[in-house]
Amino acid sequence: MTDLEIYELGTKKLTEQMGTTYATQFLQKCKPRDYDYTAERHKWLVDDPDILTMARQIQEEKALQAKEKSVKAERIAAWRSGLLELTDIEIYELGFKVLADSLGAYGLLRFITQHFKNLNAEQPIDQPQQFQSDSGASSVLQTMKESKLPQD
Repeated sequence: MTDLEIYELGTKKLTEQMGTTYATQFLQKCKPRDYDYTAERHKWLVDDPDILTMARQIQEEKALQAKEKSVKAERIAAWRSGLLELTDIEIYELGFKVLADSLGAYGLLRFITQHFKNLNAEQPIDQPQQFQSDSGASSVLQTMKESKLPQD
């Protein structure tokens, strides 16, 4: 598959799993960030704890992650039932999960690469004929073109 076909498949899966509105919000929020990992790492290493403290912190973090996973699953179930709206971070996380489950790790990387190319392009990307006929996926792209969210 070409990068554009991967992008189209990912957009279609997002629309099927999340709906047009949430898929559009995910795609609008998904953009590269300026982040200097090396500088952050040096900040973390200044207060380097001992082994016992690190082991305790890891155990506490695992317990917290398990609890958060349970809460997230409950919220997604409630959203699917129409009982609540998702937050921006939940939309972001769900979008990446849908893409990773649908496309795999390499497909996700190719989707994101193509998405960033599209964000930086001054003109819309060319779409193959079969993608234009797919109302769900093309409506996501059309909605993105029509409604731009304010930039962070």
